Amino acid sequence: MKNKLIFILILFFLIFISFYYGGLIKKNILFVNDVVIEKFYGIKDFISEEFSKHFNQAEQIEKLKARNRELEYMAVLTTSFANQLNRILEDKNSTKYLPQVSLTRAISYVRLNDYKRLWLDFARVPPDKNKGLIYQGYTAGIAINKNDRAMAILQGDEKCVFAVYIGKDKIPGLLQGENGKIIVNFISKSAKIHIGDEILTSGLDNIFFSDIPVGKVIEINNGEIYKSVIVKPYVKINIPAYLYIVDSA
Repeated sequence: MKNKLIFILILFFLIFISFYYGGLIKKNILFVNDVVIEKFYGIKDFISEEFSKHFNQAEQIEKLKARNRELEYMAVLTTSFANQLNRILEDKNSTKYLPQVSLTRAISYVRLNDYKRLWLDFARVPPDKNKGLIYQGYTAGIAINKNDRAMAILQGDEKCVFAVYIGKDKIPGLLQGENGKIIVNFISKSAKIHIGDEILTSGLDNIFFSDIPVGKVIEINNGEIYKSVIVKPYVKINIPAYLYIVDSA
């Protein structure tokens, strides 16, 4: 009997507590629940935003890279077209001018201690046929076929040779690397050349199309038979990621 009475008293006490304090407990539980849910959605939104930012940035970077390649391609052609148009104004008999270039990527150095030669991911360089390489709108070197692979030979290498014009009078010469320097050889002794004269590709060797900027004359040397000049190139290449290769000159 005594135990039953104690049980009834405890039951009434719990009922009393539930009536008077149940709302408060429920309120606190709901508050904690709201805080947890709010934090959960806050973290969820933060993670979603971060993922969105990351992927949007990655997408934007890819778009900018593509746009940069497009603009560089346009710069190559625009520079050459501008020079060619000047020639058309001087010579109304200029021939049809439709240069074509393709994007190629440098894969690795041919030798670790030689920074002027690179393997390219471009496989369409025919044997015994050199192709011009362009970087940021300027000449960069030539591409050759080496063991059925495309190899870039950058300016400054003695194997990098192509035809150029010097100055407004378009004095012909042959550009070649020599001990890291860029030199134009076989210039007529009577040619009037000045420091600062611009050097452009002539296109006569079918390696480059005409009028791609190379650099400027910084030194003139008089030999017994020919003159030669040392060239300061417009662009100095260390590790080019992408280059343009001349498909059609």
